[in-house]
Amino acid sequence: MNESLWLIPFFFVAIGAGFFLGRRESRRRQRRRMASLSKDYVAGINFFLNEEPDKGIEALLKGLDVGEEGLDTHLALGKLFRKRGEFDRAAQLHTHLLEHGDYARPVQEEIQLELAQDYLASGIFDLAEQVLLEMLDQNCEAKDEVCSQLMGLYEQERDWVNAISMGERLLKSRPELASVLAQYCCEQADNLKRDKDINPARRMLRRALSFDDKCVRASFQEGELEMDEQNWEAAIQAYQRIWVQDSDFFDEVLDKLRACYDAQEKGEDFIQMLADYSAEKPSTSRILLLSEALKDRYGDKEAADFIGEYMKANPSVRGLNKILDMSLAGIVEGEAREHLDALRQMSEKLVNNKSLYKCRRCGFETPLMQWRCPSCKRWGTIKPVVKEV
Repeated sequence: MNESLWLIPFFFVAIGAGFFLGRRESRRRQRRRMASLSKDYVAGINFFLNEEPDKGIEALLKGLDVGEEGLDTHLALGKLFRKRGEFDRAAQLHTHLLEHGDYARPVQEEIQLELAQDYLASGIFDLAEQVLLEMLDQNCEAKDEVCSQLMGLYEQERDWVNAISMGERLLKSRPELASVLAQYCCEQADNLKRDKDINPARRMLRRALSFDDKCVRASFQEGELEMDEQNWEAAIQAYQRIWVQDSDFFDEVLDKLRACYDAQEKGEDFIQMLADYSAEKPSTSRILLLSEALKDRYGDKEAADFIGEYMKANPSVRGLNKILDMSLAGIVEGEAREHLDALRQMSEKLVNNKSLYKCRRCGFETPLMQWRCPSCKRWGTIKPVVKEV
């Protein structure tokens, strides 16, 4: 028994010695690794100083571990590659991390998203789609981000059906996407109409309005579709809906509305409709069209008196143009006609120098109506400029 007690101190001494030697060896390995890292780091810096960035990046990568300690550096380098347009190198780096690193699931998903960004930036949409769909199949934690990237990818590919599908998954967390999905539906309705699939196109436009009942484009396209099918009343209903959705767009469909009423020989109803809307919210475009309708139905004097009264309360260059046109129609030749012609040309230039449409977000101006701003890439932000010059 006494002999066993003597062995106890030696037992603790052995444990202490083993611990000491283990720590000593660990420090040696750490110093060797740091020495190697420092050597590669210095080499990389030298390459950068000698304006050899490619070799510098390779040297830095060689000295970095694929473990979580060096992950931030790898991800930063991947972003640097992508920023420089070296998409292949960025993709190789992220692929290497996924193949050789052992990361927690959130970290792995972060790398996968970076890899998808590499493919998207390089225009290799099929590989980006493959990475993102695999993440969805694996029931990833970053579902919203994955669906958002897929939605953007399908938009670029003009695959509106899949873009809508991905957007619907995001609606609960991002209800503001409803107006974008309505635009996607309108794009798909255009495709269907082009392929003569009229009823599916109608359903797609109704779906657009179910996403966003204020979608002017859906009403605009529905009106055009019904006009092509000579469903005049349905077209009128679609166009009149625009007044409730956004009255600033209403003047864009006045000529189409007039054509629908004329096709049914309902000129009086058209005049009454214009008069009602103009009384609620006057606009020069509506008044000028109303004066034309009055002229066609009741003659020049009735139209001239009407436009003259309106111009007294709401003077505008466009109203002046209309009066000049009426005056020129009654003058065959002579000095008075020459003067009126010159005045008409000057006033027309003043009107034409004004942009017709403007983006509410970035201020981009254009003479053509576009449903997506070419500058800020946002949907449904371009509106007619209500100009009264």
